[in-house]
Amino acid sequence: MNAVHKTRASHARLISDALGGGRWLRGYIQGKVLSDPLFNEGLNALEGVEGPLLDLGCGLGLFGFWINVHGLRIDYKGCDLGGWKIAAGNKAAEELGYSMKLYEVNLLDFPLENAGVICAFDILHYLSVDQQEAMIHQLASAARSGSLVLIRNGVRGCGWRSGMTLLEEWWTRATGWIQGGSINFPRLGHLIEVFEEEGCIVEAKPLWGKTPFSSYWLKISWRR
Repeated sequence: MNAVHKTRASHARLISDALGGGRWLRGYIQGKVLSDPLFNEGLNALEGVEGPLLDLGCGLGLFGFWINVHGLRIDYKGCDLGGWKIAAGNKAAEELGYSMKLYEVNLLDFPLENAGVICAFDILHYLSVDQQEAMIHQLASAARSGSLVLIRNGVRGCGWRSGMTLLEEWWTRATGWIQGGSINFPRLGHLIEVFEEEGCIVEAKPLWGKTPFSSYWLKISWRR
């Protein structure tokens, strides 16, 4: 194992140990931050960007821990409806001295005003068609106001990858990791079209790494 991999592994252990839980949860956390390309892609996107950062549907706040463990002291606020995840994340952040605060709030009710960065990672498909459209337009409005909007989501129309992504969503519900919600994956072309019609600059690319999922990355900013 080279030095970079050793460092990443030590970061993952630090986060999983701080969040606690049983052996399965610690293994999940370490595997997630080490194998999901979202974490490093998001970290790179924040270079030179000021906060606060709002993470919609943050879960345990793993992205907040990842940027903090890499020395990026940006004010981080996350929201999620998983009460135990919020409690565990806040406790770990306090113990580590990180500038993080998680709230047990529906992402549809989380205020987006005055955000430097808004992260919407793997949450759009939990919204109904109407809610999803409203959220996309809210994110576009935030971009017009100067926020950098970062989206990662599974999309329809990617063949077997879209099927595997749907299977994963069924699994998260069967295990209780996610409590209910819609399964309404957007089309990539529609997302790009809406944001561009709103005057935003959209950078889009696949971000599935070595996973079998239909994940795409969108970096959205205002056309200045």
